[in-house]
Amino acid sequence: MTRPRRRTSAGQQTFFPRRVLIAPIGPPTPIVWSAFSETDQELLLEDLDLWVTWLVERYHLDHRTVPPCWTRHPELIEELSALQLAWQGAYSTSAVPDAPLNWHERFAAARIRISDWVSRAGCRPGAHREM
Repeated sequence: MTRPRRRTSAGQQTFFPRRVLIAPIGPPTPIVWSAFSETDQELLLEDLDLWVTWLVERYHLDHRTVPPCWTRHPELIEELSALQLAWQGAYSTSAVPDAPLNWHERFAAARIRISDWVSRAGCRPGAHREM
């Protein structure tokens, strides 16, 4: 199967679309958030934020699933971090062919859990609430 070519802004033909995320290489490593200093956690959170931003845009998630204040909720950090880890494993170079499909099944279940956390917190756009 051949992918359709996309035109660049200069009108040139290109085979691959612009890369948004770096493809996972090698086995993913779980993050034990409590094992890191606050400074290290902030750096790890920046990386996770990049992925979560991509996830929200790619899957058209709204504030009821991933609120803008998700980084202020440890339970959402843990859930989204685990989801990212599973995504990295599913799309790594050593993944089995049906791994992406399995990830989407886990993603569906995770969205329910995340939405449940968000509804309990009661956060709204522009209005964060501590749990």
